[in-house]
Amino acid sequence: MKLYPDIQTAEQIWKEGYNYRVATSEFKNKEEYIFHTKGVAEAASQLAAKTPYLNTEKAYVLGLLHDYGKKYDEFATGLFHAQTGYEYFLENNYPDVARICLSHGFPCADFHDSDYTCYSVRWLNWAREKLKNYVYDDYDRLIQLCDLFFEGMSKVCFEKRFEGIARRYNLNAETQKLQKIWAYKNKQYFDKLCGEDVYNILNIEDI
Repeated sequence: MKLYPDIQTAEQIWKEGYNYRVATSEFKNKEEYIFHTKGVAEAASQLAAKTPYLNTEKAYVLGLLHDYGKKYDEFATGLFHAQTGYEYFLENNYPDVARICLSHGFPCADFHDSDYTCYSVRWLNWAREKLKNYVYDDYDRLIQLCDLFFEGMSKVCFEKRFEGIARRYNLNAETQKLQKIWAYKNKQYFDKLCGEDVYNILNIEDI
């Protein structure tokens, strides 16, 4: 049994989530959400195609749905997007998507609360409890990496993406440093796995 939906079903699920958010709350950044989620899906599929064993359809679906939990305005509702996405896909028998909804935002499973000062302690405790049962695989790493290539309405290197993240979430200097180290190692891993610089594959200009 497939543990993720096919592309057509995934696109229907994505559309349902997007339409719900538009209909139920102010969605100031809806164009950016479209650009980001579809961009991550396409980038993940492109990189998967360059590897010896990752499935391009699965990569696309996981990228498209990684932020599904944002169908709710999490700071207005108090519903953590990682948790709502995770629970939705578990209930609908798509556990591979559920784990990506959780793992994409936590490249280091043994994170400290100080790394995520914009998140409530309740959210972080929930994520920590769930993550202790996971060993990250290459799909987790792939979506974590591709999530870093889209900032606003631009496809960018991860260094540029971190500038925006740091501003929005008020990340301290130590957290920024650690996350950049992780991102660089993950990029190196996929450079080797793909046999080519991922920036070249995705037409991203390095700084």
